[in-house]
Amino acid sequence: MRPFLNLYTHDGLFHADDVFATALLSLMAEEIHVTRGSDLDLPADDGSWIIFDIGGGELDHHTPENKEQNGTHPNTNIPYAACGLVWRKYYREILAEMDCPERWMDSVYRRLETSLILGIDADDNGYNPVSGVLQELPYVQDAHKADIVAAAHTPFTVSQMIKDYNPPWNSGMDYYEAFMDAVGAAKDIVINRIDSIISSMEGRDYILRAIDYSANHLLILDEFAPWEGILYSSSNPKAHDIWYVISPALRGGWNIQCALSDSDDRTSYRHPLPAAWYGLRYEELQQVSGIKTAIFCHPSGFLAGAKTQEDILAMASLAMNQ
Repeated sequence: MRPFLNLYTHDGLFHADDVFATALLSLMAEEIHVTRGSDLDLPADDGSWIIFDIGGGELDHHTPENKEQNGTHPNTNIPYAACGLVWRKYYREILAEMDCPERWMDSVYRRLETSLILGIDADDNGYNPVSGVLQELPYVQDAHKADIVAAAHTPFTVSQMIKDYNPPWNSGMDYYEAFMDAVGAAKDIVINRIDSIISSMEGRDYILRAIDYSANHLLILDEFAPWEGILYSSSNPKAHDIWYVISPALRGGWNIQCALSDSDDRTSYRHPLPAAWYGLRYEELQQVSGIKTAIFCHPSGFLAGAKTQEDILAMASLAMNQ
C-alpha cells in the first residue's frame, strides 16, 4: 500500500463521481491528502498528484476530446465520468490492497462496474439508459416512451444520496468537511460492495466443490452459503441429481431445503418433503415425523429444520424413502 496520495479535484458542489473516485483512490494509500480547487490552481508538479474530474487530463471527462477518447463503458452507451475512469485505471491496485485473488480481478472489475459505477457515471453525464434504449426502438411511440422513462425513474439513488451531503445553501457548513464526510460514506459502500462480490465468488467455488462431493441426492454444506443460482446453473451432472440441500441454519440448528426442477417455479420440487409435515412445528412435527429435535416445516413444504445435523439427515432419509 502506498504511504500517502495527493489528490486534486474540483471545488464547489460535489457529485457522486468525484466523491466515489476519491473513495476508490483512498483504498490505495494509508493516508490521502485531498485538495479541491479550480483549473487555475492545478498543482505545478502534477507527477506527484492524481488529478481527476478537472484539468483536462486522462481522468477528466469534460472536454470534447476526452469524451471522444474515453468512449463509453463496454457494451453500453454510457459515457465515462471520473469514477469510471479511476476504476478502469487503478482497479488492479485497489483490488490487490483488498486481498482479491489475481484470478478474480477482472470479474470483480466488471461486477463493480455494472452494479455501482455505471449508475454513477450515467447520472453524472446526464445520460438516462432507458431513454437511450428507447431511442433505438423507433416503433415505440413518443408518448409511450415518456411513460416508460417516467415509470423507470428512481427518485433516490446513491448519486442523490451523495448530493445530499452538499451543505444546504443557508447552513454555513464547510464544503471541504462535507466532501470528506461524503467520501467516508462512499468508501464504506465501495468496501462493502467489493467484499460482497469477492465473497460471492468464494461462495461459488465452495458450492461447486460441494456439488462435486455430493452423493445420494444430498448436497451437504458445512456452513451456509447462497447455493440456488449456482446449483441450477451448474454443468456438473451431479447437480441435476440433487434433491435436498442440507446446511446450518442462520438462526441455529440445521435446515433441509428442496431443490427445484424449474428455478422459476418455487413449487417444482425434485422430490418433495412428506406432505404430512407441512406447516407443523415442534411437538406436532416431532410426533408425526418421529424426529426428536424437529423444529418446523414450512407450510409450502420447501424447507424444514431440526436442532442437530444427525436429525436433519434423518429427516432427509425419511423424505427420500416416502
